[in-house]
Amino acid sequence: MKIFILEDNEFRIKTFKQSLIGHSVDIVTTVKDGRPLVEEKYDLIFLDHDLGGETYVPSGPETGYEMAQIISETVNKDTPTIIHSCNHAGSTSISFVLPHAKRVPFSRLDISFEVSEVSKSN
Repeated sequence: MKIFILEDNEFRIKTFKQSLIGHSVDIVTTVKDGRPLVEEKYDLIFLDHDLGGETYVPSGPETGYEMAQIISETVNKDTPTIIHSCNHAGSTSISFVLPHAKRVPFSRLDISFEVSEVSKSN
């Protein structure tokens, strides 16, 4: 499975890597780095909202919200997406742009389960 992840927290990145062994995974820490990648088709997308070490920031430039806006204009606009941000307002903003996205705070995220659910539906 080909998976795109926007995440800047080192602990979370390590958790994703350990949980996704055997999959093709692209992990980026900034919107700038993710922009060219989302032109390619992915099977699953994980989005954080707050980036750059900031927490509970409003939606705007250089957040998962901006990445969602970019994704909504690509071949990935309908790709299964998990918003794993703990920023409730930020994840709500992302869900307005990607209404099919599922919101699961990282603290409750079962990465392997989410991957298996997408695999079943493909």
